[in-house]
Parts: sequence; structure tokens; C-alpha cells
Amino acid sequence: GVEIGAAWRRTSKDNRTYHSVKLDDPSFTAPIYANLFEGDDGECALIWSR
Repeated sequence: GVEIGAAWRRTSKDNRTYHSVKLDDPSFTAPIYANLFEGDDGECALIWSR
């Protein structure tokens, strides 16, 4: 198996749980940092930046 990232469980200031994600690979120009939030309806949103 190959790992290209990791996620850590975090709690926001308003007490919401989310995952802080870092994806990296030698083929990427820079790591991708993201936050994964679960909505009230069960759907997830991945918000990312470089």
C-alpha cells in the first residue's frame, strides 16, 4: 500500500467535529491541505487550498 496523506480529527471553535487533511505526493507541486466537514443531512464537504 501507498500512503499519500493523513487526516486528524479536530473540533472547531463552535464545537463542530471535522477532519483536517493533508495530501502530498512527489508528483504534486505542493501539498494539498483540506478540511472535511459533515453536514446536518449526512453529506460531507471537502474544503481545500494549496
